[in-house]
Amino acid sequence: MISNILQATALETEKINVDMHEVSLGDFLSNLKAAYESPINKDFTLEWDYPADLPVVKADSAKLKLIMQNLIDNAIKFTGKGNVTVSARITEGSKQKAESSKQTAGELPTASRLLPTGGKWVEFKVADTGVGISKEHLPIIFERFRQADSSETRLFGGVGMGLYIVKKLTELLRGKVEVKSEPGEGSTFTVRIPWES
Repeated sequence: MISNILQATALETEKINVDMHEVSLGDFLSNLKAAYESPINKDFTLEWDYPADLPVVKADSAKLKLIMQNLIDNAIKFTGKGNVTVSARITEGSKQKAESSKQTAGELPTASRLLPTGGKWVEFKVADTGVGISKEHLPIIFERFRQADSSETRLFGGVGMGLYIVKKLTELLRGKVEVKSEPGEGSTFTVRIPWES
């Protein structure tokens, strides 16, 4: 919690530098997976779905790790039973509306919120079968100190910083974060960052 607050404060004051370097996506995901190998006292499984031949890309691995850890930790926290699936793919870029434009900040899509035409993207997804998020709360979940305000989610604690950090770090990496969710059916968070080989 303290670490998240310090991270969010640094992001707010724009005192964070981006350190782009070569990152083997396969090694990155293997190391991330190893951090979650300890047994968790919950009635669910943590699944990993990514091809063996993921490329080396230019990225800030430390920030990417924070993004993924926040998403995975959230998914685990809000999933009482079922599964959490972490996946990664390379996707072809095309001009498309970033779904998160409506869902993360309550804004209408604009030209500046379109993903670029062409190129490739690294796409990470964290999907869970947890409590889900109601439609009216989707626009606020990426704000600082904001959580879906229901009796169910209040049971899980936290201060509402994790998704704010995810959004800000993803933007620093020139990417986009999207969420699709239904109450009682779980949530899927998608992070896309440009592939620079």
